Amino acid sequence: TGHTSSMLLVVLQVLGLAVAGMPERTFAMATGASAGVTERSQRFAASLPPLRHERVRRVYLLRHGMTDWNLRGLVQGAGHDIELNEAGRGQASFAAEELAALPISLVASSHLARASETADAVHALHPAAKRLVDAGFGECNYGELEGRCLHSDDDDAHRYKRQFDEVSANMELDADAGYPSGETANEVVARARKALGKLLQEACGPEDSHICIVGHGRINRLLLASLLYADATKFGHIEQGNTAISVVDYDPMIGEDGTCTGAWSEVVLNYCAHTEDRGAASGGCY
Repeated sequence: TGHTSSMLLVVLQVLGLAVAGMPERTFAMATGASAGVTERSQRFAASLPPLRHERVRRVYLLRHGMTDWNLRGLVQGAGHDIELNEAGRGQASFAAEELAALPISLVASSHLARASETADAVHALHPAAKRLVDAGFGECNYGELEGRCLHSDDDDAHRYKRQFDEVSANMELDADAGYPSGETANEVVARARKALGKLLQEACGPEDSHICIVGHGRINRLLLASLLYADATKFGHIEQGNTAISVVDYDPMIGEDGTCTGAWSEVVLNYCAHTEDRGAASGGCY
């Protein structure tokens, strides 16, 4: 019957399957996603596997868009609140479009402008979503290296770059390694996981299965290593381009004794097709 056919179409849409010729607004209403979905955003949504069961929460962890300091090789860290440049705002727009067909109901970010602006672009295409800011998602404090230029062709820049690289390498061996007067890997992970736990336990309702968080290069890498490998030192191979999208699932498993435990699993790491397809360069990782 016509009623049965309509119900089947809705089911297919909710499952993320492409339906040729379906109006964008109809797709958005069926999935609970943004009304600004495009064919590109529908393809990205359909490329992701379905949630394993209704308790699973999917987290889309993004890095912020490009800033002028990224281009110049200046260390921003936690102490320098730099806004997105024109290219970064374009990258944020591209990332927002990529996520537009997903039923994101909560958008969170670091307090720093470059992350907050990027999250605002995502939220603009999910206006019904809750919008939260937590300094716990702020970038690693690089201490005495913040504000230093690592890309200039002079002795000071070469010295700072060597120091930065040496500490980064030490962090891959020892999570208690840190930058002079800055944070260690363990300190960064502790506050990031605290912010994430607060988000999942206090801010998320039963309906919040799809959550977007916008952070920064180093904190995202350390947090992902901690969640996926239970070891922050394993962050080395995890890349984070500007507005890179990493997708991870959280399964709050309940044991037979009623104890709640949780497991994190990788869906995709450092997805950058939304910028790479358009020739948008990525800036520095500081």
